[in-house]
Amino acid sequence: MAARNLLSLILLAIPLPAQSPAQSLDPPALPAAASAIRVEPSAQLKYHFLAAGKQIYKCENGAWAKASTPDAALFDKNANLQVHHSAGPSWTTLDHKSAVKAIGATAIHFAAPDGVSIDWLKLEVDKASRTGDFRDVAIIQRLYTGAGQAPTAACTTNQVYESPYTAHYYFWSLP
Repeated sequence: MAARNLLSLILLAIPLPAQSPAQSLDPPALPAAASAIRVEPSAQLKYHFLAAGKQIYKCENGAWAKASTPDAALFDKNANLQVHHSAGPSWTTLDHKSAVKAIGATAIHFAAPDGVSIDWLKLEVDKASRTGDFRDVAIIQRLYTGAGQAPTAACTTNQVYESPYTAHYYFWSLP
């Protein structure tokens, strides 16, 4: 319950646009240096979610792996849990009627401007994975990240670290 209250406070401070595709959603503002993670001008913003979760890192040969596994809850503008984000990376609605998976190998990274949070990303979607309301999602952006990086200290093999993070996720379709 405390996590939901905290998220509600965050959502009050960061207004999110309506989720109805029929309504106009404002695209995210990006720094000029982030041109590589911009979407094409013809892309249509379908959904905007706020995520709270963790990035899970594993220790390999005394160092934290560069790649992480997400485990996050995505909320709409009214702080209602809508989507679960997990390994793949993948996103699935709570009712399991809509899902989408990104092609992680094609991810375009942009270092978070705060210098301490996980990268901002532009991800291409695996078209064969799209179902339900996500059937036309082509691009997913992870922006405005907070925390989520692996520790810098050494680790022992098979050690796991769960790094809390927040982010905004933008789901786009293409004509």
